[in-house]
Order: sequence, then structure tokens, then C-alpha cells
Amino acid sequence: MIDHDLRPPPQPPATSAPGGIGAALPATLPEPQPYHRAARALRHRRYWWRPLVALVVTAVVFVVMNLQVMAPLLIAGEIWPAAATSPSLTDPLNPADQFLGLGMLALLVPAVLVGTLAGYGRAGIALSVRGRFRWGLLGRAALVVAPVYVVVNLVLNLILEREAIVVPQLGVGVVLAWLLVLVLAPLQCAGEELAFRALPMQMLGTWLRWPLIGILVPVPLFMLGHGYSWMGQIDIALFAIVMGLLAWKTGGLELPILLHTANNWTLFAIAPLIPGFTEQGEVELLGLLLALAPMLLLAAGIWWWYSRRAGLRLGEPQRGSGATLPPTGE
Repeated sequence: MIDHDLRPPPQPPATSAPGGIGAALPATLPEPQPYHRAARALRHRRYWWRPLVALVVTAVVFVVMNLQVMAPLLIAGEIWPAAATSPSLTDPLNPADQFLGLGMLALLVPAVLVGTLAGYGRAGIALSVRGRFRWGLLGRAALVVAPVYVVVNLVLNLILEREAIVVPQLGVGVVLAWLLVLVLAPLQCAGEELAFRALPMQMLGTWLRWPLIGILVPVPLFMLGHGYSWMGQIDIALFAIVMGLLAWKTGGLELPILLHTANNWTLFAIAPLIPGFTEQGEVELLGLLLALAPMLLLAAGIWWWYSRRAGLRLGEPQRGSGATLPPTGE
């Protein structure tokens, strides 16, 4: 069973002289906090400016890393046509498109972690209330989540789009593009979750107690990053809200990253077989239902399952101290 009470043990009384060198810290640490208030679980004398530092440092690191990584790719494409991107930048058979599109978002992972470290003094709180990524939790949930998305996104779409399937001629470029997707898609999903869930939730949560503010404020920005029609934007908005709620409930990003990755991975895996499959644009009702049904059902099941495993009420979030603790079966 997951140990949901992360309250640190009582500290021994201070022995140093008051005000002297080595004067003892307070006898108790701050109270364990839910995910959006994770910074409040750390011992700081001042809080108000820390979210601003986290945001500015994240933005600067992201821009600098993109200039160092992505700019050389664009320059190389001008010199060597084989390394050039396509006009659409979304060709699943073009390695440069895949590296640029997914790699740029993957750089959000180090950017947000460095920003969180600079702002709050501990990068791990962006991952979970335990101050680390809970691989065991992700692995157990993946046993159910991954097969569902394989059936819905991969198998069902191959059946529905069977007349549009075109098997590309295998070559170095095609294989490289496909391998880049398999490697970069999880990092792209993790980067988006850190940027659109962790960063705003913990920024606003440092100042405000209500988690819904940090969950809802970034939703329009997340929608702007996708070029779907209004029906597709319904899915994007609901996805962002549900992922934020799951992060709050479970005390971390592991399960939002899992759902995000399972969805994108399975779609990208078959994109080379169906021309235009992953291009953003008009979304029909069937497409909306196929996107919403597995996400909402899995999220509801995860919410119930995690509440039972952690001994939490359905409306109660996982709390923690931000400390890196030894595994307890989660």
C-alpha cells in the first residue's frame, strides 16, 4: 500500500546556542502539501518571488537550448538538402521534421527542472510530492493504460483507415524518422506536462490554495498550441483539465505523462502508414469520441484505483514533503 502520510518524523530538540553558529533549524518541517502547493512543503523564509524566478529561468533555459540544438539543424538543412525539413514541418517520414517538432518540446524537460531548481531549490518537486519520479507507480498503471491505447489508437485506426494505408518504401530516412518518434515522443509528452501542468500549478499554488486556478489558467495556452477545429479543441481542453486533476490527485506527473505518451506514441507509430494522419485540422465527431472515451474512462479508473491504494478519500489529494524517500511499493 502506498504510504500517503509523508509527515516527517519528529526532530530532536535543538542543542546549539540560540543565534550562534550552527544554530538549530525549527523542530518540525512544514506540513506535507498537495502537488500544487509543493513549494510550501519546503523550508523557505520567503515565497512570493520564487515562482517568478522559476518562470524566468525556465524561459531563458528553453530559448538558449533551442538556439544551441535546433538552430544548427536548420542551418544544416540549408547546406545539406538531405537534412532539410519539409515545408509543413510535420512529415512523419522526414527525420528532420520529427527531430525538430518533438525535440523542441522535449527540451522543456530540462528547462522546467532547471527553473524549478532555481526558483524553489529542489527540482524534484516538479515531478511529484516525493521529490522524484515514481517509476513503480507508472509501471503498474501502464499495464492497463498501454493495451487500451494500443487497441483504440493503433488497431482501431488501422481498421477504420485501412483504405488509406500506404506502406512506405523502407529506407534509412524512414526508419530513422520512426525511431526518433519512439525515443522523443515520451520526452515531448513529459515536456508538455512539466510546462503546462507542473509549472503553472506550482507557480499559482505557491500564492493560492485553490488547485483549480493552476489547472484552468494554462488550458487556453495549451489549446493555442494545437491547430485543430473547434471540435478537436474540446478534446484538447478536456485533456488538459483531466491531466491537471490527475496530477493534483496522485501528487505527481507520472500518470499524466503515461496517458499523454500512450496516446501520442500509438498515433505516431502508425502515422507513416496513413498520409496526413497526424496533421492538425478538422476533427469529426467520431474522432472526438475515439479520443475522449479512453482518456476519460482511464482517468476515472486511475482516480478510483489510486484512492484505494493510497487510502485517500475520492476528493482527497496525495500530499508530501518534497523529500526523496525510499520506495514504499508505489
